[in-house]
Amino acid sequence: MKFDFIIDSYLNQTALLDESYVITHHADTAKVVEAIKKGLEEDGMGDLVREIRSSDSALSSGPRTVHRRPKFARTQIYLPLVLRVEGTDVRPLRYEEDILSAIEWQQIDVEPLAAKIPDNASAAEQQMQRIRLVDSGGERIVSEAVGASQERLVFDTAYAVRMISDIVPNAWWASDIVGDLLAALRARGFSDAALGQISGLIVEELRKWLEEVRTDKAEAVFRHEVAEGRIQFRLRADGRNWQLPDTAETFEPEGADQLNGTNGGPLEKSLFSPIYKGDFSSRDERDVAIYLDEQKALSWWHRNVARSHYAVQGWRREKVYPDFIFAMQQAEGKSKLVVLEMKGSHLAGNDDTEYKKAVLKLMTTAFAEEPRQRIGELELVHQSGPTVECDLVLFPEWKTRLPELMK
Repeated sequence: MKFDFIIDSYLNQTALLDESYVITHHADTAKVVEAIKKGLEEDGMGDLVREIRSSDSALSSGPRTVHRRPKFARTQIYLPLVLRVEGTDVRPLRYEEDILSAIEWQQIDVEPLAAKIPDNASAAEQQMQRIRLVDSGGERIVSEAVGASQERLVFDTAYAVRMISDIVPNAWWASDIVGDLLAALRARGFSDAALGQISGLIVEELRKWLEEVRTDKAEAVFRHEVAEGRIQFRLRADGRNWQLPDTAETFEPEGADQLNGTNGGPLEKSLFSPIYKGDFSSRDERDVAIYLDEQKALSWWHRNVARSHYAVQGWRREKVYPDFIFAMQQAEGKSKLVVLEMKGSHLAGNDDTEYKKAVLKLMTTAFAEEPRQRIGELELVHQSGPTVECDLVLFPEWKTRLPELMK
C-alpha cells in the first residue's frame, strides 16, 4: 500500500520531489488514510487532503482536467500579485532577495537573549560507555556504563555558526552574533567551562530567538516597503497580474458524487464544473461553497486548491494560499473580488493563523490606497475596476462573517 500527497517546495517545483510516500504493511487502508488526513488538517494543511491517494484506489490514475462552465469560458479573470516596484522595473516579490536580504543583522542586540540564559542550567550529561561482543546470552552486543567521562566540553563557535546559517544568510554576520552572545554571557559570569557544558542549550535558544527576530524585522521591512510604494498589491494595466486558468484538476473519478445546493439541485455559480463532494476536505468547506453559490449578488466562486494557483507573498518565506476566491456585484455597477482563507477553530490564535490574517489585512489596505505617482514613472495601475478584499475567517464564524463580506 502506498500513499502520496503533493507538498509545497520552497525552491524549484520538481514533480518527483513534491511527493511524499507512506509505505505500510498489514495495515487497514482506510484507517491509514484517515490518520494522514487528520494530521494534515490539525497542522493547518487541510487543502492537501484532497490530493491524498492510495495505489489500490480508483484515484490512482491521477488527476483529471475540469473545464470552466460555458458561461465563464471566455471570461478573463485577473487577481493582483504582490509585486516589487522600482521605477519601471516591476516583478513578483521574492522573499530571499527583497525581504531577507534587507534585514540588518549587524544591528542586532543579543543582550535580551543573554539575559534569558539561566546561570543554573543543567549541564549535558557525560558518561563513558563500554560496548563489547559476547559469545553467549540473548544479546551478543552488550553496552555497559563504566563511569563519568572526564572529557572537558568546549563551546564550538564554528558549529554554532553552522547551526544558524539557515536563519542568518551571511556567515560573517552569524559569527559576529555568536561572538557577541558569548561575550555577553561571559560578562554575566559564565566561565568557558560553563559555556561548554550548556552549549546545546545556548544554540537551541539562539535559534529560537533569531527566528523571532527574523520574523519581526522581516515584517518591519515589508510594511516599510509597502508604505513607500516599493511593494504593491494592485491590478495593473501592463499585464503583471495573475490570470485565473481556464482549467482545473480533480482527483475524483468519473461518476463521483457531485456537490448539490440546499434545494438538491446542482451548483450554478462555480467557475468550474462539475464540482464533486470529494473536492473538499471537510463538511465546513462544502457548506461555505453551497452558501456562496446561492448568493444573488455573487457572480462566480472558485475553490483555490492547487498550489500552482493563486498565492499571496508576505514577509515569511511561505506564501498564503487562500481557500476561496469569489466575485460579486455591488451597488452602482461596481464589482468586488474577495480572497478568503478559512481556518478551523482549533487553529484560532496560533502563529500561522495570526500571520496570515495580518498579511491579508495589510494587502486589503494596500489595494484600497491610491497608488503613488513618481516623476518618470509610467502610469500602469488601473484607476478604476473591481475592489479587492482579503480576509481570514474561522469556520465556526463563517455564517456571521461571510454576510459582511457580501456587502
